[in-house]
Amino acid sequence: MEKKPLWINAAPLGAALVIWIALTGFEPEQRTVGTIFALTVGLWITETVPQAVTALISSALLVLLGGLKEKDVFAAYGDPTIPLFIGSFILAKSMEISGLGNRFALIILSRKGFTKSPALLLLALGGISCAISLFISNTATTAILLPIGLSMLGALGNDHKGSTYAIAVMLMLTWGSSVAVGVPVGTPPNLIGMDMIEQSTGTRITFLQWMTFGMPITIAMLFACWGVLRMLYGKQAPDTAPATETARVSLAALGALTLPQRNTLIAFAVALALWILPDFMGVALGKDHEVATWAVKAIPPSVAALVATSLLFVLPNSDPETRMTWQKATTIDWGIILLFAGGIALGQAMFQTGLAKELGTMAAQASGANSIWTITALCTAAAIILSELASNTAAATTLVPVSIGLAQGAEVSPIAPALGVALGASLGFMLPVSTAPNAIVYSSGLVPPKEMMKAGVLLDIVGFLVTVAGLYLFLPLAGLN
Repeated sequence: MEKKPLWINAAPLGAALVIWIALTGFEPEQRTVGTIFALTVGLWITETVPQAVTALISSALLVLLGGLKEKDVFAAYGDPTIPLFIGSFILAKSMEISGLGNRFALIILSRKGFTKSPALLLLALGGISCAISLFISNTATTAILLPIGLSMLGALGNDHKGSTYAIAVMLMLTWGSSVAVGVPVGTPPNLIGMDMIEQSTGTRITFLQWMTFGMPITIAMLFACWGVLRMLYGKQAPDTAPATETARVSLAALGALTLPQRNTLIAFAVALALWILPDFMGVALGKDHEVATWAVKAIPPSVAALVATSLLFVLPNSDPETRMTWQKATTIDWGIILLFAGGIALGQAMFQTGLAKELGTMAAQASGANSIWTITALCTAAAIILSELASNTAAATTLVPVSIGLAQGAEVSPIAPALGVALGASLGFMLPVSTAPNAIVYSSGLVPPKEMMKAGVLLDIVGFLVTVAGLYLFLPLAGLN
């Protein structure tokens, strides 16, 4: 790990001390949890220790210092969202090692309609990135698509520094993956928001409900990315006809659909069907019908993910290179899972001690935010800003409990503010260090930091407006108003 200056390493302890003093007069448990919260957030931002380790430290401190009982803290590590994470990550790993994501991208790019103009090619690349990232991690998506994007630029003679079209293509690849918030499993902050909303309000957001507001926001943000990049970098666009031929040659070299790719397709189809089935039953038969009620109880998202994942290990596959094995499955990002579990435990401590509501009431009084949409706007903006400095998972884990407490303090529904945080946490566009996908495309050497920041500032503003407007317009349609 990179050695950091002493003041950065000491900053989390300083923040914890400040909060300990500031919370004088609060209940002892609230003061303890608040101090641990400040220390944890400080460590997440500075990354003095790995973020997953920070989550484990915070869980241990909650028990050691009496912030929460042991069984309550470690119940978070058995939260139903944990197997959903594991199943989704293994499905994504299968798409990666089987080459299915790469094939999907080349199939789209080999169609002439998508390469008729530089603008359409740019939109196609962003759409592919977004579509893949709905179901596999943003990082894996960008890693899959970067070589494809570079080969496209090479065919167009634009794979060099100073090419404005290369900047647009690289940023479209990373931002297309970041805006893929249309389904719950698209990115960890979505699941964090869902889980904490259910814990604090008892409202369970279904797969279709999430898609009702998530997909319009995703589509709007995809076109926003496209519009911003065209406006800034569309003046020196090349002839894009060679891109189709490059994609066709690469696709032909892959040959027919392989057995591992077929197995992955089957597993994804089963997962998607089971995720949607309970909602479909409710619509088709009525929510009170016994079959619909059974489906909701028997096929929660976590079970659907595990059933589909199991197929990857039992469907026939004789190719040792692309067959899913447990050894390969263990290479998923366990750090994100531990970070999520530790964050859930910390959130629970804030809710159970009443600290979240106390801080929310104080924040509501200080800011004057007392309506649901004022609070939603405030929380969404905070999440976008924090996501530029910390990982999207850490940003969501930090701010979702605060947003819920703020809403409860103002005596309004916390659903919209919490969702604003969950969605806003994925909108880190400005810096190479904001997200792993940003860092990946920055490593190509084609995107100067000042260009990423210039375009990212515009997109942060657009993302804020689209997120708040999308929630305002579509939450009622999802039955979550």
